Amino acid sequence: MNILKSLTEMLLPRYCKVCGRRLTIGEEHLCITCLLSMPLFKNYKGGMNLPEELLITSHTLVRAESMLVYDKESNYRKILYHLKYYGHPDVAAYLSAIAATRLKSDGFFDGVDFIIPVPLSRKKFRKRGYNQCSYIAKGINEITGIEIEENAIVRTVANTQQAGKGKYQRWGNADGIFMVAKPEMLENKHLLVVDDVMTTGSTLSSILEIIEKTVPSVKLSVFTLALAQ
Repeated sequence: MNILKSLTEMLLPRYCKVCGRRLTIGEEHLCITCLLSMPLFKNYKGGMNLPEELLITSHTLVRAESMLVYDKESNYRKILYHLKYYGHPDVAAYLSAIAATRLKSDGFFDGVDFIIPVPLSRKKFRKRGYNQCSYIAKGINEITGIEIEENAIVRTVANTQQAGKGKYQRWGNADGIFMVAKPEMLENKHLLVVDDVMTTGSTLSSILEIIEKTVPSVKLSVFTLALAQ
């Protein structure tokens, strides 16, 4: 098996998604240097934090956390490019599993019934062939065993791309684009809504608002792979 792995590495070399260095056996997606140097969100472990402040809901969120700080000047931005645009969604599952391992010990997932990936528009799904948020959910599921519910929330309108928009444009662009497809399933449940990156909180606030309006008995928490600073 080790010989096979060595041959595979020689014939099909893998490279770090951040620095581009060739990966060695045992490294996955990121080299050990970039993995240990990840810009983790400073309030990663509990307490009132910026993710919670950005999310506007009629109820108090149970919890909200982000793993990484997203800086468009940092090489770590390449992680999001790889999982969204370059056809490497497995990196999302890999990183979210790392985050879930740490958060599980802090009780972040206590009481959560379902993981809800933010839905992708049909157009983007056809283009990419996957929803990157589903891979974030898969990584968390691997660590926690919490069931993923892909179809409870659907996107009814394909909003225009958020990248490059200002704060108020993003809020207007995210208004009224989601619908709860299975309200009876969500009654009295605690949902963990997962997204790739939070910038202004507009998309997530939109989905949280429609869930709360449709299913008032629901409890909500949020996890994002990255938080834009």
